[in-house]
Amino acid sequence: MKALVLTVLAATAASAFADDGWVSVGAAKAVAPAVPSASVDTSSQAVIAPSARTVSSAGASSGLVSELYLQMEQMQQEIAMLRDQVEAQNHQISRMKQEQQDRYLDLDRRLSAMMNAAPVPNTVAAGANVAPVMSAADAYKQAQKLMYEKKYQEANEAYLAMAKQYPQEPLAVNALYWSGEIYLLQGELEKALASFRQVVDNHADHQKVPDATYKVGYTLDKQGKTADARVWMKKVVDQFTGKADTAVRLAKNYLDSH
Repeated sequence: MKALVLTVLAATAASAFADDGWVSVGAAKAVAPAVPSASVDTSSQAVIAPSARTVSSAGASSGLVSELYLQMEQMQQEIAMLRDQVEAQNHQISRMKQEQQDRYLDLDRRLSAMMNAAPVPNTVAAGANVAPVMSAADAYKQAQKLMYEKKYQEANEAYLAMAKQYPQEPLAVNALYWSGEIYLLQGELEKALASFRQVVDNHADHQKVPDATYKVGYTLDKQGKTADARVWMKKVVDQFTGKADTAVRLAKNYLDSH
């Protein structure tokens, strides 16, 4: 009886140990069907996640490159537009400068016409076989007429002859100035410079001095002497501001652009 009780107790203990997950030496524990474990899921996520980040990073890089390329194209278009605007403005400025110069020349012609109010030429006794002597105004007017007709060589000779014949006449200074303009037009820069300097140096109070001073600077620039040209342009601004607006404006334009 005692042996039977011990046997039952041993069997009960073995069953209890099996239920608690314990296996005796030599026994095999039953294995449940394979189910994906948390560790497998976690491992799978760890493998998949880097791949997803790589794809996401590649997409972001591609998007950034596209955006930069678009910005570059927009900047190129804006630069082209700005270049066109600058060219248009430069053209407009050049046109305005030319219009100023044309108005300046026209004003000089009008002033000269007002000063040359058609006096009657002096003549010697009637019947004498001598050519009439022209007045200073008529001689100047004749030279002006030749210039308007673009007979520059003849006009220059007439200007110089008039200035030589009537050195004390105010119009003689105008004649010297216009002689310089013709030399400048013909590319004879040294002669042009000499004519303008003669006006500036010898007729300080004459109305053509501001214009002649500007033209000295302009001629020096044509000779490539930019530093000397700037000195003369500054002289125009310093000496004639409020007195000769056109010459001062042209001089300031030069100083701003050189």
